[in-house]
Amino acid sequence: MLRRATFSIEIEQKIMVTGRCLCGAIEYQIELIPGQVYSCHCTLCQRAHGTAFATQALAVGDTLNFIKGKDKLTDYFSGGGYRAFCSVCGSRLMNYAEDKSQYVSVAVGGIEDNDQICPVANVCIESQRSWATEVKNIPSYKGIPKEVAE
Repeated sequence: MLRRATFSIEIEQKIMVTGRCLCGAIEYQIELIPGQVYSCHCTLCQRAHGTAFATQALAVGDTLNFIKGKDKLTDYFSGGGYRAFCSVCGSRLMNYAEDKSQYVSVAVGGIEDNDQICPVANVCIESQRSWATEVKNIPSYKGIPKEVAE
């Protein structure tokens, strides 16, 4: 079973965060789902982020509020959903389903004051780069465990 521990401390209340792109053209607020932060090693995340893995926090889709720059958000459909980025600087910001109430995840790197937002698991490790090391002390899974999708 997937461990549902959260950040560095047990947090069960709402976690409202603010995020932005590199150039500051886009700023948003969204409520994170406690304990739902994953480092994904799939090839789609590797290509989209230009990194060995992407750390994403699952969020409550209907809480997404753009403070500024919603018109600068561009998305790309890739398989089961959209990958959104800033059309000015190219920063990867979030992933979502066509119906954002079904699924939204935000790139942890774009969240302000994100030091306490830590992954609880590595997923899709079958695509992990041989030179990449996983975050220690958290479980690792091939694919995405069904507990994540629930």
